[in-house]
Amino acid sequence: RFQQQARNAILRTLPYRDDPAAAIVSINPANGAIRAMAAVTPGKRGNQFNLASQARRQAGSTFKTFVLAAAVAEGVDPDSTSYVSQPFTYQPDPLSEPWEVTTYSHEYLGTVPISRATLSSDNTVFAQLTLDLGPDKVAAMAHRLGVRSNLKTKEGVYVPSLGLGSAGVSPLDMASAYATLAAGGVYSEPMAIRKVVLPDGTVDTDAGWGKAERRRVIADWVADEVTEILEDNMTQGTGTGASLFFNRPAA
Repeated sequence: RFQQQARNAILRTLPYRDDPAAAIVSINPANGAIRAMAAVTPGKRGNQFNLASQARRQAGSTFKTFVLAAAVAEGVDPDSTSYVSQPFTYQPDPLSEPWEVTTYSHEYLGTVPISRATLSSDNTVFAQLTLDLGPDKVAAMAHRLGVRSNLKTKEGVYVPSLGLGSAGVSPLDMASAYATLAAGGVYSEPMAIRKVVLPDGTVDTDAGWGKAERRRVIADWVADEVTEILEDNMTQGTGTGASLFFNRPAA
């Protein structure tokens, strides 16, 4: 049922043959169980490539959550720490291409706290925050939360644009990492198989199928602080279109 609902959600949003391919992953934060993993490639049937786990695409602004988590873990107060929202250019090496950072709307907030910049998904603030933290710390936080894709460039380095989602990751990566935040900072290894029944009808209990592998990876107060800001984003930020119209937590 969950699998069909996930597929229907894609088809309702992208119903045409020339629409892009899409994938959805839903994970239970309590144990890492994959409730749905669906993908649709319009115009193609029988695609054996798993877009949800094998495809790598730029995460864009959804990656800013990991920058925020890294900052909070370092002791940064997102409500009292401010940056100037404005276009800027980063070029540490005069021989390299400059990195010119703007917002999507080309509108700027001036001096703004990190929490407010999150609600407007301000590229310029998060680029500065990534530079101050160091992209290696942002990558470390993403991996700690559950991202398993390689976040380095082909030259083998972490670049500042990583904080704005320039690295390729899978939908499974993102669902797993966000589930860690939803679980208060406890990571669960994504689990696709609940049980295995052998040909004679007995259940294989030796391999540990369906047993959750969980461990705390960040402090609960870090996860709570980040989640609180993401909850605000559902009501007064860029995430209002995804807001749920019934009484339950959403971030």
